[in-house]
This record gives sequence, C-alpha cells and structure tokens, in this order.
Amino acid sequence: EEGGILNAYQLTNKFTSFQKIGKQSGFLFYTQAWNTSKIDPSTGFVNLFDTRYETREKSKMFFSKFDSIKYNKDKDWFEFIFDYTNFTTKAEGTRTQWTICSYGKRIETLRDENKNSNWVSTEIDLTQSFKNFFTKYGIDINDNLKEFIVQQDTSEFFKGILYLFKLTLQMRNSAIGKDIDYIISPIADEKGIFYNSNECDSSLPKNADANGAYNIARKGLYIVRKIKHSDELKNLNLAITNKEWLQFAQSKPYINK
Repeated sequence: EEGGILNAYQLTNKFTSFQKIGKQSGFLFYTQAWNTSKIDPSTGFVNLFDTRYETREKSKMFFSKFDSIKYNKDKDWFEFIFDYTNFTTKAEGTRTQWTICSYGKRIETLRDENKNSNWVSTEIDLTQSFKNFFTKYGIDINDNLKEFIVQQDTSEFFKGILYLFKLTLQMRNSAIGKDIDYIISPIADEKGIFYNSNECDSSLPKNADANGAYNIARKGLYIVRKIKHSDELKNLNLAITNKEWLQFAQSKPYINK
C-alpha cells in the first residue's frame, strides 16, 4: 500500500546541494543535536559543570559555590544543592536551582593494567563510594560537608571528590562488551522520582539511544509549534537556541501546547 513499508512516502526534495537544503528538505526539518541524549527527559536537567581538576585553589573555589553539601540520612544519599548562576552563564534564562543526589549506581569504565590495559566496566554504588571516600579522610558525613571540603589542602582529595561528583553527573551509562546502555538522572522530579531508563514507564525513553531520539523529536515538536504560531512563514527562523531548548524541556506543560 502507499505509505507502507515497501512503498514509503517520499518526504524529501530532490537533492541538489547541501547549501540549498538549508534547514528543511520536503517535510523533514534539521535541528541541533545539543543535549538531546545526555538530558533528563523528565526534568530537563543537563550537566553544565566543568569537573576537570586544575589546582587545589580552583577546586576549593568550585565547591565553595554550592549552597549546601550534605548527607541526607533519611534518604541515604548525598546532596549537592546549588544555583547554576554561581557557576556558569549557560543556564541564564532557564531553571538554575537544583539538588544533585548520589542516587543509584553508575558504570565506571577504566583501563585495567591487570588485563593488558583493556577497557573494563564496573558498576559503582555512588553513595557508598562517597561514604568510603569521606571516611578515608576522617570526615564525619553528618557534619557540614561543604565546610570540611573547602578546608582540605591536597590534590589527591580534590581529584577524588571531583571524580565522584563527575560520576554522579554521568547520566549515560554503558558497559564495554555488554548490552547495557541506560540513562539515570541525579535529579528527582516534583514527585521525588529519579528518571531511570531501566525502570521508567512507557511514556519515557527505555534506553540511552531512545532518549536521544525522544529529545530530537521534542525539538521537532518545538519547530512545528514555531511554524503553527507564526504569522509570517517567509522569514521564520527555525533554529532553536540552547536557551529555548532548555526552557522547553524543563516546562512540563509543553506536552499539550
């Protein structure tokens, strides 16, 4: 049948050159891939931090910018409460206040010298790893952790805690040589639920690749709405800025607009 698998509709124009394609070819629209796979589809959170270690002083300054760093005894996880405006201008005009939690597990992939320096993937329990780390440095997790962190003065300490924080922010988790590829968010939604592609309901992406496709489709939805709400199609700009994308992804009512 027309439109079936063996007789698909041709939605694109005849190709002449990339210059003439622009942002549209027939009924297909091109959009930017920025933060479509490594984004929490339920809250719109993206990692805008630079977690590379440079110096002890810069590391102290980094952690001093958090509003609070603490261990939540009732939930059994660590919380990093912050406002992005204290770290970067990339979140300007979007949601800036977040609480990052050491919820769940992450997959760590490193070269193993005992296995001919081949890449090896290991599942890491974030909260337990933070507990072990603070115990190593004699820090009571029930104290004011931010104060103790900025008082430290060794590169080893800051490299270690930056690495654990980087793992906490690592939403996409893939294992070498295994069919494991999932997204898990360090941010709880308004119902206190953390998005986990292994456990989410059918309305959300079931794996990391699906998350990328889902959010590219959402960018497409944003383009469609630009077209529908435009009074002048001739000069319509179909580009989506990073700010527009985050505003859209972070607003729940986007579904029915």
